Amino acid sequence: MDETMTGTADLRFENITKKFGNVTAVNDVSFQIDHGKLVTLLGPSGCGKTTILRMIAGLEVPTSGKIYLGGEDITDMPPNERKITMVFQSYALFPHMNVYQNISYGLKVKKWKKDRIQVAVKEALDVVGLKGLEMRGASELSGGQQQRVALARALVLKPKVLLFDEPLSNLDAKLRNRMRGEIRNLQKDLGITSVYVTHDQSEALAIADRIVVMDNSIISQIGGPVELYTRPENNFVADFIGEANIVEGELLKVEGDLALIKLGGMQLKVPYSSRPEAGTPVRVMIRPEDILIQPEGKTGITGKIEFAMYQGAMNDYTVVTEMGELRINDYETKGVVKVRGTKVSLSFREDSLFIVH
Repeated sequence: MDETMTGTADLRFENITKKFGNVTAVNDVSFQIDHGKLVTLLGPSGCGKTTILRMIAGLEVPTSGKIYLGGEDITDMPPNERKITMVFQSYALFPHMNVYQNISYGLKVKKWKKDRIQVAVKEALDVVGLKGLEMRGASELSGGQQQRVALARALVLKPKVLLFDEPLSNLDAKLRNRMRGEIRNLQKDLGITSVYVTHDQSEALAIADRIVVMDNSIISQIGGPVELYTRPENNFVADFIGEANIVEGELLKVEGDLALIKLGGMQLKVPYSSRPEAGTPVRVMIRPEDILIQPEGKTGITGKIEFAMYQGAMNDYTVVTEMGELRINDYETKGVVKVRGTKVSLSFREDSLFIVH
């Protein structure tokens, strides 16, 4: 699959395939990343996203295809010549070194002069908010501080492209959310082209300019966070990006960019961009927050609550209906949880439903 993004391409993949023996990890992948943008590679374990990251870094060589950085072919270029740095999942800090020594290590390997290293490390510490911790040992740092040191160590090398290999997976949920924001703000402020690997959908939606969704070694869809969430191209993306109910319906007719569909006993007008023929079965994506739950007898379809869970900001229901089980996130009736077995009526926000392949 090929996707052309607007703007000036900084990093470009052309028909990249990577095989390990008889196993194809990445299969004929093409995409490009504009200068200064953060693109997330998102997908389940084993889909090929980490292999792509390692090929960008030069840690793996493609079986076929080309990789370009700023128009230069870097496919066979050694890692140390690419001006690309990576922030690893484990941070990979040297435990016997302090913060200053960890950040300056790469510059010493490059044989920078001492006074130049001091200036560069000071700038990096200021950028990541660690000023004053230069002499603290790596083992004395919190998880968030260790993540910042790893980021500073990458930034101090002035990379053309910054790579992130699931850098927040070792942090607790609250700190992970905070660090997402810090990484995103820092990346935008510095304008560094960045590639971020994660299997966390909410993380990808929160930080990315564009998301490359991968499934079983190929690209399933490329798009912005809002586009992928509201207009997925296929069943896999609809189900993988956030929560989704996928139900069977019938396409009755098309009216411009709207489709009249039959869903259960209802006829609904929903956004339409694909081209199945009228009268054919279709699959319809319904997000849990786009289902309205009301007392039995109201307009809509009838169902019975199977599971009911209080989630603070919402009530989470599973309702058995003629269309199958539907997952519902109810933000309207906070604190009042309907019990299992309660019969209810369900209706839908038609403009948020979407036909998927």
